[in-house]
Amino acid sequence: MCPKCKRRDSIGPRYQKYIEEFFPNSYKPYASNLYKFYRNNLVHSWNLFEASILPGNESITKIQDNVLSFGLLNFFDALKESVKNFGDKFKTEEKLQKDSKNRYQQLHLSAKK
Repeated sequence: MCPKCKRRDSIGPRYQKYIEEFFPNSYKPYASNLYKFYRNNLVHSWNLFEASILPGNESITKIQDNVLSFGLLNFFDALKESVKNFGDKFKTEEKLQKDSKNRYQQLHLSAKK
């Protein structure tokens, strides 16, 4: 359940699994924190009061208590690597292909025409 809006959280486990599976190793231990402090706070509270994003290539790290800090350029590189890793797995894994096709079809049906 989302601690901010109290809705059932079906996105969190998928988001965290994606980070754990496809992001660089330096990001994997922080998958839960990235979801909670970045995705949830941005989407539900429109803030990053519990997080720190720097302008450069600084590595991801925990700076105090549960506050994460990373450079925007570092995160961008990590995101690009995750997309490459996803694409590599997509080429050979039929379940991932099927799941992606099903998700696309759901989104297509919801599109304004």
